[in-house]
Amino acid sequence: MTSSSASSSSLRAVVALSNHGTIVPSQDALKLCPQNAANLNAYTVPYENLTEVGMKQMLLAGGHTRNVYVDGKKFIAPTLKQKPQFDTYFRADPSRGQSSVTFGYGLYPDTTVMGFPVPVPVVMQLVSNEHDIAVTNGPCQATLNKDLANFAATRGKKLLKKHAAVVKQLEAACGGTLGSANANQDFRTLAHMLSSDRIHGRPPLVNAALFDQIQSLAFDQMLDEYLGTPRQVTYYVGGFPDLMRSQLNASATSSAADPIDFYKLYAYTGRRELVHGMGQMLGLEFNFPNQPRSTSFNTTAIPSGATMFFELHMTPEPVVETHIWSPETARRQVKLHKCSAMACPLGEFNAIIENHVNATSSWQDLCEYHPVNKIQDPSTADGLTMPVESQYSLILGVVLVALTLFAMQSAYSRINQFKRQSQYTRL
Repeated sequence: MTSSSASSSSLRAVVALSNHGTIVPSQDALKLCPQNAANLNAYTVPYENLTEVGMKQMLLAGGHTRNVYVDGKKFIAPTLKQKPQFDTYFRADPSRGQSSVTFGYGLYPDTTVMGFPVPVPVVMQLVSNEHDIAVTNGPCQATLNKDLANFAATRGKKLLKKHAAVVKQLEAACGGTLGSANANQDFRTLAHMLSSDRIHGRPPLVNAALFDQIQSLAFDQMLDEYLGTPRQVTYYVGGFPDLMRSQLNASATSSAADPIDFYKLYAYTGRRELVHGMGQMLGLEFNFPNQPRSTSFNTTAIPSGATMFFELHMTPEPVVETHIWSPETARRQVKLHKCSAMACPLGEFNAIIENHVNATSSWQDLCEYHPVNKIQDPSTADGLTMPVESQYSLILGVVLVALTLFAMQSAYSRINQFKRQSQYTRL
């Protein structure tokens, strides 16, 4: 659906969430598919890194953002130079920093005198501390692993068995077999490999009909495995919904006449599962052409570099407009199915997220992540454990305190002994 946007003068903040650009398949693909070694060895960047095509996709994403919010709406500054404060905040999944930096090159094409592009500052947390964009690699990793194991033993196993003919044809083309322990992951690895081959114009390993079957099965598999229930959606998206809400709400309560003490554009880059998870939570079904469609989840896959823009407008009441763009499709405004209006009232937008979380409980509860109230023995296997470095630091601290106390006691004893000797001398 499309609709005319609110006036540019009403715009207060924008939260952008991008799917990363195309990356090289994982190294496992070479082991699983020796017949495709020539295509895999043709990449000029390391495994799972952003390819040249991926760089172009993210440059286009940043360039589109510049066209809309710099050239069109005059909302953010056209350059990073001589600015007391940046207008844009960049943050990425720790494994997707390359995509975020390249997005920045498109948004701010500044160069030095010698022509070097100016890299934007991108915030990336340590994986163990990442609660907003990649929580399943940190506090929710154990919960995710349990769900993945359950899926592999139940629904995932049935899904591959149901489509055994497709699996066998893929194995025959590859000259290898899917691992019994990680068959679902192996299948998606090969599906990604074939998709990347097509994007980069490599010779196809399978015919077009089999390619489409493989991509559809891999997409259904991914959605069911990672986002199959509202509970899984809650912990997979982690703290991102609350992070986005806090930024929109803060901008809504600040007067346009006030000194700007917050960013205007928040640009996030993550995995496709995060983008799909936010779509499910908010009631947004994707409909991209030439992408696999899941009938079970009534949505299509999203192209690399696809970006959702959540715009906060004061009209005069705060409303949130949602726009979608990809390197393959034009920008369009969409309606969140869980909201009553195209321009979703901010209070209703907040309530959509709150209602979802209230129905499942918070990601912290689902992942048993309560570090303030739950300090465990480092030797326990369940829950959070103290990193080895922290254990060493704690032990070293205890030793230093003990040595300090020993030194103080020794000094005190020697002083008393000296005093007694002095008294004896005077007598």
